Amino acid sequence: MKFLFILLTVFTTYTKGTYHSEGVVQIEQTKDSVNQVVDHFAYDLQTDILRLFDWAFIGTGDQKSANDTVENEEVDEKNSVQLRYKETFYDPATRYGYVIVDVIVPKFHTFKNMKISSLYTDSITQDGVRHARIDIDYSGSLLKVANGTFHVRPISEKLTELQLDLNVRFGFFFNWFITLKTYKNLLEWRLDTIIGNMKQQAEEGRVTDRRPPLE
Repeated sequence: MKFLFILLTVFTTYTKGTYHSEGVVQIEQTKDSVNQVVDHFAYDLQTDILRLFDWAFIGTGDQKSANDTVENEEVDEKNSVQLRYKETFYDPATRYGYVIVDVIVPKFHTFKNMKISSLYTDSITQDGVRHARIDIDYSGSLLKVANGTFHVRPISEKLTELQLDLNVRFGFFFNWFITLKTYKNLLEWRLDTIIGNMKQQAEEGRVTDRRPPLE
């Protein structure tokens, strides 16, 4: 098996109530191959997010089923917010979908049956860069604004840059609960892992778990 070493850097800034995270990686593949992986990610995210745990979300944490409990788990900042996915709807004609989730803050509270909607838009600018964007809509105490955009930028025939921009503005509950340090610990390593998985999927057609074995 080829040893895969991926050096990524994800930066997060906080301005006027909004967290902005950005990660970039160069992929040794054509832009068409990278675009296929972006399409795969967007489709799974909207139609059945649990499929992402089979490839893009490998190494980001175990998925909780509707019957799992987290009350007795040891919790650190990397898992200070957890999601339990319960139901998904998607309309391919409009590219609109929603997911019903329980948002779990271990040892504090579980927000049950939250409906989080998504709308997917796609464009290519004159310089040949593709911008695939997913806007998240939820009105409540947890989340005000969230959107993520994949930018696919061809560098050469067999080299493509993939950039992910993520913007999040929380509602009053998470504004009180989540600091910049907590947000970074919660999200940055996951974004780093997801982009790395997408790179491996584009280059090798599969994703392997690159976490070191437990001692």
